[in-house]
Amino acid sequence: MDDENLLIVCRSCGRKILMHNMRPDDNGENMICVDCYKRNSPKKTMSISEKAAEQSPKPRKTEKSEPMIKYICTSCKYKFSRKQTQEVGKCPYCGKTSIVMDNQLGADKLLNESNDKRFETW
Repeated sequence: MDDENLLIVCRSCGRKILMHNMRPDDNGENMICVDCYKRNSPKKTMSISEKAAEQSPKPRKTEKSEPMIKYICTSCKYKFSRKQTQEVGKCPYCGKTSIVMDNQLGADKLLNESNDKRFETW
């Protein structure tokens, strides 16, 4: 692929712009188009998350407070996590259905079980 024809999304205005028309913002973290760079060069460029927080009337705390569950695929050993309410049917990496919760395997489970009073011999 020709690098000059690569389209990149401007982090300021959201338009897709050719790569050679992009510049780093004032923070050096995001790429913005030349138009936004010229317009915003004296002032700070906001990231997309900052713009969304500024535009939304109240922050969404319900999404972050939902507990996450860790999973591992026993076929390819891919580890991932999903929200507790989200159903997981197959591995997002290999597509197989051999998924277990990450806390059901491994040394951590064995160590936790070894502290159980049921397994004391004296």
